[in-house]
Formats: sequence, structure tokens, C-alpha cells
Amino acid sequence: MQSKEFIKKQLSSLVSGSNSKEYMEFAANDLSLIILDVAIMDYTLSEIARLVEDNNARIVRLETLPLEDGISLLVSLKVDVIDISPVLRSFERYSYNVIYYFMREGEMNETYEDRLKELMHYLDI
Repeated sequence: MQSKEFIKKQLSSLVSGSNSKEYMEFAANDLSLIILDVAIMDYTLSEIARLVEDNNARIVRLETLPLEDGISLLVSLKVDVIDISPVLRSFERYSYNVIYYFMREGEMNETYEDRLKELMHYLDI
């Protein structure tokens, strides 16, 4: 099992040098980001894509980074949905190790607030 320090070191090496600007743009958009730690023997892009697409999301960008241990990869997925909770649950169900994810929580909270207001308005009628 990988320690958090090792993963952080790998992520920092990913954003160093010429890739840093590109990687920061990758993480800063309105879309969601998921980073998986996958054993090379278990890496199947078609299965990862199926798990994402089964949850009504699409992979916009995918990057892989082999780790120094030679037995695992970091897989960065940028997906086109704001709420990635169903995608994360699917990865957990299929024993994928999600080491990092980012989604715009504020936008989801606003959506839920709007729906709650609509429900309350409907109940008042």
C-alpha cells in the first residue's frame, strides 16, 4: 500500500517543470477531477470508461503517470459532470483506490436549494 507522502511526492513531480501550467489548467476548470491509484496489471481503460459513462458522465481528459514503484499508475480523469458522487461510489464498488477528487460543491448546493424552493412552492399550492 502506498503512503500519502509517496502519493503527494508523485503528484508534485507531475506538476513540476513544463507540465505544471497544463496540469493546473486541467484541475481548475468547472469540470470535476478524479485521481485513481491503479495497479498496472488491473488497469483497463475500457472498464474505467464504462464506470464513468454508466453514471451519465463523460471523460473529457485522461492522463496516466507511472509511479516509481513500477507496479501502479496514477490515472487522472476529468469528467463533464459537477456531482461525481455516483462515479466515486462506482469506483469504490469495483475496488478502485480513489486518492483525490474535486467537484464544485457550491454549485451542487445551489441546485439542491433551488429544488427545495420549488418543492416548498409546490407544497404551498
